[in-house]
Amino acid sequence: MRAATIRVNEVVGVGGFVRPGARVDVLIAGNPPGAKNNLGTLSKTLFQNMQVLSAGQDIQKDAEGKPVSVPTVNLLVTPEQAETLSLASNETKIQLVLRNPLDTKTVKTPGTAVANLFTGQSGFELDKPKSPAPKLVGEPAVLAPPPPLPAPAMEPKRVEIPRLTVEVIAGSKRSFVNVPEGRESATEPQNVAVSE
Repeated sequence: MRAATIRVNEVVGVGGFVRPGARVDVLIAGNPPGAKNNLGTLSKTLFQNMQVLSAGQDIQKDAEGKPVSVPTVNLLVTPEQAETLSLASNETKIQLVLRNPLDTKTVKTPGTAVANLFTGQSGFELDKPKSPAPKLVGEPAVLAPPPPLPAPAMEPKRVEIPRLTVEVIAGSKRSFVNVPEGRESATEPQNVAVSE
């Protein structure tokens, strides 16, 4: 992580409420180079939930070489964010927005433009190369649904039915009777095994 310094004033620095440990969002406002739109100046949230490392005064020299006190804010950033923030601080106007320290959600915002202030709309579309729409020649082809798949052939399974054996107890004698296949009941005992 890195510490990136931003030059601020009373407005950019949220009226002096930006203190070390605070969380801020970084907004930029400017005109994108090469944009051919009639929206005017565009504003967009560049970074969200950035930690403030320090806020204070920096001594710089003015055009005559005299020292001038300039308020600055140091933010905790990654190297990639430092590059973006450096470019944004030189090419656009930066505004800090103070966050609730308990609010850590990142919100996708559409941005806005000066023209939207008067129309009530939000967001903006920069000039993008549009891909040409495909040209249709004649009537569009209508695809027929594919034929249904044939049902798989089912072969009947042979199920072996176990032979039923009935135990018959008559007095002190016990016997077992096998019920023949295809008959629900046996009238005469067959294959009788007797045990006492």
